[in-house]
Amino acid sequence: MIDACRGAGRRFFVVCLKGHADPGLAEGLPHVWLPLGAGARLKEIFRSEQIEEVVMAGRVRRPSVLEIKPDWFTLKILAKIGMNSLGDDGLLRAIGKVFEDEGLRVVGIHEILSGLLAPEGILTKTKPDAEAWKDINRGIEVAAALGRADVGQAVIVQQGIVLGVEAIEGTDALIARCAGLRREGHGGVLVKLAKPQQDDRFDLPSIGPGTISAAASAGLSGIAVQSGRSLIMEREKTIAAADNAGLFVAGLKLEEKADA
Repeated sequence: MIDACRGAGRRFFVVCLKGHADPGLAEGLPHVWLPLGAGARLKEIFRSEQIEEVVMAGRVRRPSVLEIKPDWFTLKILAKIGMNSLGDDGLLRAIGKVFEDEGLRVVGIHEILSGLLAPEGILTKTKPDAEAWKDINRGIEVAAALGRADVGQAVIVQQGIVLGVEAIEGTDALIARCAGLRREGHGGVLVKLAKPQQDDRFDLPSIGPGTISAAASAGLSGIAVQSGRSLIMEREKTIAAADNAGLFVAGLKLEEKADA
């Protein structure tokens, strides 16, 4: 995002979340470090820096209310949206609405970095065989149900059996957990889809070189993601890693997203 803004000559300001952002992320750049609960300070920064657009990028572990240590403004927001009653997608929508109420435009990362979106088709030298396609189709069915419940985006299926589904732990932890559950024979498949009701400005499913490494270590045969609604970080590096590991990466064209 920073490189893209620089290349386009766009002014930017980085808000780094304490305990979540990489320590050296914004070194030498206009930025501020804030805890998650510092809503009033964030509001002041938006105004002082004349910020008009906000992009959410990177992974944030979902905290408890006690971990947030909310200020008065954040407390007001939490009371309004009922954080503990919302799944991840619902919570992000609510936060986005707060930004919009402050006069900001929330922009999806894919609107600026369109090259991150997964294309349709098989992206690797290795292609899924008939067994893998059965697992992919089963994974689509389960991941769609998981997404409708606003639980997670990913599922691992091997030989028609669901080894695990993603919840709060994230995809890497799901893969690691399923490594110990794998069966003999044909390796399983990771299927990762956007939730049917998901607002594409927030938390699109993503994979990257680390996902390939974890999948290879877990003995998976490949990964399937939703084309047009999933991100492939460092695409060339990711595909090269998959080719070297003998894994397939497939971009699946699915039905249009459901109305919000």
